[in-house]
Amino acid sequence: MAASATLFADAFSEDPWWWGDAPPVAYDAHPPTGSDVVVVGGGYAGLSCATELALAGRSVTVLDIRRIGEGASGRNAGLVSGRAGISKMIDLEAYVGPDRAAAILNEADEAYVHFQQLVDTHAPGAFQDRGRFVAARSKAAFRKLEKKYEEYRDSGEGSGVTLIQPGDEGRFVTTDAFHGGMAASAAGLAHPAMFVDGLRRRAEAAGVSIHTGIRVTDIDSSGVGPHTITVASGSGTARGHRRIAAGDVVIATNGYTDRVAPWHRERIVPMSSTILGLERLGRERVEALLPAMTAVIDTNRVIVYARPTPDGEGILFGGRARFRPVSTATSARILHDQMLEIFPTLADVKITNAWSGLMAFTADYLPKLGVRDRVHYVLGCNGGSGVVLMPWLGRAVGRRIAGTDDPTQPMSSLAGIPYERQPLGEHTSKLVAAAGVWYGLRDRIDAVWP
Repeated sequence: MAASATLFADAFSEDPWWWGDAPPVAYDAHPPTGSDVVVVGGGYAGLSCATELALAGRSVTVLDIRRIGEGASGRNAGLVSGRAGISKMIDLEAYVGPDRAAAILNEADEAYVHFQQLVDTHAPGAFQDRGRFVAARSKAAFRKLEKKYEEYRDSGEGSGVTLIQPGDEGRFVTTDAFHGGMAASAAGLAHPAMFVDGLRRRAEAAGVSIHTGIRVTDIDSSGVGPHTITVASGSGTARGHRRIAAGDVVIATNGYTDRVAPWHRERIVPMSSTILGLERLGRERVEALLPAMTAVIDTNRVIVYARPTPDGEGILFGGRARFRPVSTATSARILHDQMLEIFPTLADVKITNAWSGLMAFTADYLPKLGVRDRVHYVLGCNGGSGVVLMPWLGRAVGRRIAGTDDPTQPMSSLAGIPYERQPLGEHTSKLVAAAGVWYGLRDRIDAVWP
């Protein structure tokens, strides 16, 4: 990093800032040869699903190629909400109809309460109930927020939402880059790594057998008997293969889904997001920039956001730096320039951490859960909804397998919504890269066009 000494701190790390409080945890790579249920993926969804099954008396094995907390569950920005996180990408009512849309939004609110209960019991201190501010990046963006606010108000769902007029955004953020916005009270800030670590300890206490450093290479679900799961561990001459027999299998790999699940791989687009951790600022300076001490998310198509660290002494700044593969350091430089457009007074502050992680976008931007070819799945949460919805939906899948829910009812209001193949299958990310450039250009045009 010598060439970038003015930008990166001497102790710069590509590990997430969160890991200083809750580092990833490794387990042995020697799973049993048989298990009632094997869950592939040890993030929020996988751990929640596994715990539900273990509490119902099933033997459960969780397999992950990474350490627990090393994937998106320990890398995300910790921006949490209920219905606001699931409805921002599409017109939900037009897509699924008013009744089902209402059911989905109500379920998202239930999931938000469930998330807070999990934190209180298993990860105390990992959540701050501070709301959220969506900042209009242009006058046109404010008009769209104004329309959205009117929809909330007319539907009777606007009690927790406040429209902030242009010029009044200083209550939430100190900058000349925004033109009003909308504040939501049913939102807050999580410490994602502390949360997933709490779920890990909960799963372990319930009797779940967790194993890391393991790649699942094949899932054979042919016939009517047990599934046969082939796994590999180690590397080089020490690389070994083994088979596990399982009564049920769950795929819970989200943005890290690989070709062992080709049908799913063609239906999600893994998208990378980058976050910067800055040198310690001190609470006074943080409050000067973020007076409400909550997250500020802009309205650009290629969004950026800022939030205080849980201790209130620093700021994390994140967003989509690039839509094509680049190094973390390159993404950090790009994102740093974007940060200075909003907070020019941070020009003297160096980057201590910069890291990236993968989200999973489905064709309709909604998470998916269900069964295909006898294999259960829960995945597809994209930015802004995963921390809340993945534990909830993982629990729903676990209950369905265990038989502890009502089998005459859907697992979730999200179950059964078409799970469409992406336009180019697993190659859709190439199309997304081109679209990202176009979206960025449109954001620039909106900034100067009234």
